[in-house]
Amino acid sequence: MRYFAIAGLLMIALTGDVYAEKMYVSDIVKVTLRTGSSLDHRVIQMLESGNEVEVLEPGKDWSRVRSTSGKEGWLLSRYISPEIPSDLVLGELQEKHDKLLVRAASMEEANIKNVEENKKQIEELTRVSASLNEISNRYEILKKESADFLKLQSRYKDVTQKLEKQTRRATELNKLLLQRNIQIGLLGAGVLFFGFLIGYRTKGKRRRSSLI
Repeated sequence: MRYFAIAGLLMIALTGDVYAEKMYVSDIVKVTLRTGSSLDHRVIQMLESGNEVEVLEPGKDWSRVRSTSGKEGWLLSRYISPEIPSDLVLGELQEKHDKLLVRAASMEEANIKNVEENKKQIEELTRVSASLNEISNRYEILKKESADFLKLQSRYKDVTQKLEKQTRRATELNKLLLQRNIQIGLLGAGVLFFGFLIGYRTKGKRRRSSLI
């Protein structure tokens, strides 16, 4: 019987560990964790509100629990609850609220930076667009001027070629005219010379006839 009793106690202890439930010390200041299920047993640890305990053996008046420090003992059941105490909930909510505030501030700062960056990008885009328009206008003007220049250059070449032709023709005409003038001059001189000879002979004949 002794062995069966020990085995039964071990099974109860193991079963209690398997089905252990997490609970919390309720909203009071401090409670005592004792070595047994009465106020006459020795206090082994003081627990405060919000401390987590693991219930090993629940009971109506007393429950056997294990604290986070690893100590096992008995605690009044009315001082533990499966619900998280309001101060812990409030603390968690406050922590989440603080994190959200930090995140919101960070997002607002990032949003301001994005707005400023977008503003800078819009200004840069405006400057680039204006530069492109100016370059495009200059290109159109240059293209038009280039076309006019090419036309003028083509006309200049045509006029130059025509002028060269006319110059060559004028030179040739001048040469021909000079040759003709020379020929005419020579011809006139010859005519005068022959006229002189004819006149001279005629005068000689007249003198001879008058002498006879």
